[in-house]
Amino acid sequence: MTSVQVTSTPSSDEFPVAPEKLIAITETSLKDTSNDPEAGTASILAELGKASSVHKFVVSVTRVDASRGSDFDLDIDSHVGGSWNKAKDGMFSHSIESSAGVHYLVTVVWISI
Repeated sequence: MTSVQVTSTPSSDEFPVAPEKLIAITETSLKDTSNDPEAGTASILAELGKASSVHKFVVSVTRVDASRGSDFDLDIDSHVGGSWNKAKDGMFSHSIESSAGVHYLVTVVWISI
């Protein structure tokens, strides 16, 4: 992975692992699955399950590939909302650039059980 950009901080006081660990899990999982979004999502979920048994997780991985040309402006807005206990539940999002023009937008949502 060549570039990581954190686009949000955890949105609760209690989160399953530190933000740095969330980034490491997502980077490693995507790299280990040859940047396949479906396999990467499954790997991220497996690692998060090992990290915390008191949270349920939802993971979204979106692949944006603009590597074949740059004759356009790529502008993507994505919003996720939830109705939950703000002290215990939360969400974390960031963007990973794996190669020139290929980005992965990763969102991790956790619910404390």
